[in-house]
Amino acid sequence: MSCRGCAAITFSVVLLSLLLLSFTLIDLNVPDAEPSRSTGYPTWHPVLDHFDQQSYDTSICFLMISLILSGYYSLQWVSHRDLPKKFITYIYQENGSRIPAIWFNKTIAYYISFTSVSGVALFFFDSGKLWSTFGTLHNIWEVCILLLLAQGGKITSSFFYAFVAFYIMFVNVLNIVLPWPFDAMWFKAQGICSDYALFIVFVRIYFATREYVKEQSSAQLPLTNEDDISPADEEPSVSPKVIRHPNQILLLIFASFTHILGNDLPSISPVDGRL
Repeated sequence: MSCRGCAAITFSVVLLSLLLLSFTLIDLNVPDAEPSRSTGYPTWHPVLDHFDQQSYDTSICFLMISLILSGYYSLQWVSHRDLPKKFITYIYQENGSRIPAIWFNKTIAYYISFTSVSGVALFFFDSGKLWSTFGTLHNIWEVCILLLLAQGGKITSSFFYAFVAFYIMFVNVLNIVLPWPFDAMWFKAQGICSDYALFIVFVRIYFATREYVKEQSSAQLPLTNEDDISPADEEPSVSPKVIRHPNQILLLIFASFTHILGNDLPSISPVDGRL
């Protein structure tokens, strides 16, 4: 990562920290936190009127099942060492070289898998300090995706590991020491930052890739070379079909945008919701 990128991240973190500290200068009418059903510890939300607990639990169960299955099949897919050539995509560098998107795909698979762990913990503990140690597993893999893309699709220096370790420590220490509701506000804010960053980065990658595709012949692009398609590919199969380059990136944009909606709408909804 360049010095400019490091400076931008540092400035953003400092600015966010100052914003959170500014809330200590005003008198907030903070409601009491509702205790967790399983642990009795304070959660990150007050007692909610007209809240349908059964519907909430059902949605969390659906989330857990979806993520566990998605994580399992994602890990199976990225662990496949004999993928046909047409299924292999690359991250192209400015100097014209290319790197197989193996680590990028693995990072997304780990992201889905660890998010399922966060979902299970949310069901049993409810959102709060105790759950935040599991919720960080979701956020840190978003940061890993951003760092991996910033380094061109592969880990090129020890800065990657140092930043990940610092991020985990920094987020969790503040979650522990900050009182309610500042701990919840801090965790929500840092999570939203990575959510929006992912969406912006994926959109930029899509448009940059689309411009790159226009300048290349079809034989030079992945997923378009007809020589890589064997006759067996024409037979009926339950295997997923290949999405033409670069439209597969639209799936990442759609997923990240949907995640933003799911994360933000409960916070700004005029009706009772949870963090």
